[in-house]
Amino acid sequence: MKRFIFSLIFLALISAGYLFYKQDKVSQQSEVSSIRTDVATQRDLTLAVSATGEVMPLLSSIVKSEVSGRITKLAVEEGDSVQKGDLLVQLDRTSIETKVREAERNVEADKLRLEKSERNFHRLSELHRKDFIGEQEFLDAKTDFELAKLNLEIAGARLEEVQEDLSKTSIVAPHSGMVTRQDIVDGQVISGATSVSNGTELLTLSKMEELFMEAQINEVDVGLLSLGQTAELSFDSIAGSRVPGTVGRIAVSARNENNIRVFPIEVLFEADDARVRPGISATVQVPVASATQAISVLLSAVYLDGGKQYVYVQKGNAWEQREVELGLNDLQFIEIKSGLSVGEVVALSRPLEYRGLDD
Repeated sequence: MKRFIFSLIFLALISAGYLFYKQDKVSQQSEVSSIRTDVATQRDLTLAVSATGEVMPLLSSIVKSEVSGRITKLAVEEGDSVQKGDLLVQLDRTSIETKVREAERNVEADKLRLEKSERNFHRLSELHRKDFIGEQEFLDAKTDFELAKLNLEIAGARLEEVQEDLSKTSIVAPHSGMVTRQDIVDGQVISGATSVSNGTELLTLSKMEELFMEAQINEVDVGLLSLGQTAELSFDSIAGSRVPGTVGRIAVSARNENNIRVFPIEVLFEADDARVRPGISATVQVPVASATQAISVLLSAVYLDGGKQYVYVQKGNAWEQREVELGLNDLQFIEIKSGLSVGEVVALSRPLEYRGLDD
């Protein structure tokens, strides 16, 4: 009877051990299958410095008038394209034309005075030579003659000045481009730009064919950039548009933006698409390194522990922690230079038995 009871206990222990083993195996399989994974694959990777910024014209001018007056004609509207020298705004000429006529009459009068003083000087010079007049009278005639010449020069300069002012009533394009902003209306009285006044801003003229994007680069990434590097720009408001560009300027000193040191850069490009215009947002990608057919996995598959980099490789129903050497990354995938082969499966979250190492 005792032997029978002992046999039952022995069988029960064996059954319990088997069930525990099965449950452990099921638990391991369940844990392995619950972890998201990635497969090591060969890819072409490109490391790029990325930034966002605003599109601006390379050549843009705020047009002002050098003289004050009332607008009598607006020759352009916002959005119009013009060539250098085309009329933009015409000011009232009446007042300045009056000044021109007055200056012309003054010049004629001073010419007559000069002729008179010259005749008098020559006459008195001859009399002085014959000792018919005194030295003082001769010198006075000479002085009058010199003053008449100076007055004619002054009148001529004044005439040139008002003629130039008259020409400035016709405000023309300083360069070719598009009118991107217009802040005036017909009949408005504007003030001219002088040494004591900024003057009225009439319109903004921008050369739309040559644009640039200004971006702020952090102090770590700016060291990867150099003048002349190729870049690619995309635009938030224009889906699918890609434009090649070139790094045209890198600031030599940092600026403080929200307590972060950044270096402004300019990326030059040409826009064939009329939708690309000043003021829109853009994103630039500047490739700085690349790897061809590199073994790579998702960034989330790599873990740090004690200054070393690891991945967790699937081995049946278990995981193996394996040290790897890393290369460049493209913000999605990272190159594995050694420690992993193509086709091996890696965990995207730390397996249960390795948790707590640096979590």
